Amino acid sequence: MTLEGIKIRLRNYYIRVTAATRQKKLKNTDFTVISNNCWGGLVYESYNLPKQSPTVGMYFMAEEYIRFVSNLKYYLCDCKMEFIPPEEARHKDFYAQDSRFGTYPIARVGDVEIAMLHYHSEAEALEKWERRCQRVNWDRMIVKMNDQNGCTAEHAYAFGKLNLAHKVFFTVKDLDAGDCTVRIPGSGQQAILSTQEPYGASRRFNVDQFVNNL
Repeated sequence: MTLEGIKIRLRNYYIRVTAATRQKKLKNTDFTVISNNCWGGLVYESYNLPKQSPTVGMYFMAEEYIRFVSNLKYYLCDCKMEFIPPEEARHKDFYAQDSRFGTYPIARVGDVEIAMLHYHSEAEALEKWERRCQRVNWDRMIVKMNDQNGCTAEHAYAFGKLNLAHKVFFTVKDLDAGDCTVRIPGSGQQAILSTQEPYGASRRFNVDQFVNNL
């Protein structure tokens, strides 16, 4: 197991045993987190809350995600999730850098491609997507992006320009998404690591406060 894998296990254990205390800091527990990776799921787990977002357990390439969050109601309400063979994915070369490629479904919602990383079957992915689309709270929503999955300066800039009331962009690089940018100290890696993304009342970004201000 990698060092990052060990850190993830330790973080997840800590989250489980402290979630009830963390939940008490929230004024309202009915909110949706749209995320380009698994951070949304982490947030719900950190407060021991049901997942009210269809983007849990999956990730988007940066160009796909910008398109997705530019027209969320269209993709979540008007489009159906369909599945494609992994070898036909637009971003196959990127996905294939991970040994897990081919073991999880690749979906498309309209013209947006999604890697359903933490799902074991198309049926499971579809059922949870459709169920969680019904749970979306459009009035209390966080939209988060980071510098992973091919994100360039242009993608960061485009995200910063989107007309989204509560958005945040995490990066360890010199990328600028405007006022929503949160820079996390890194050590020269290509993108932020999962264990570097804040949850709860982190020193770099206070999720408690961000949720309470929705």
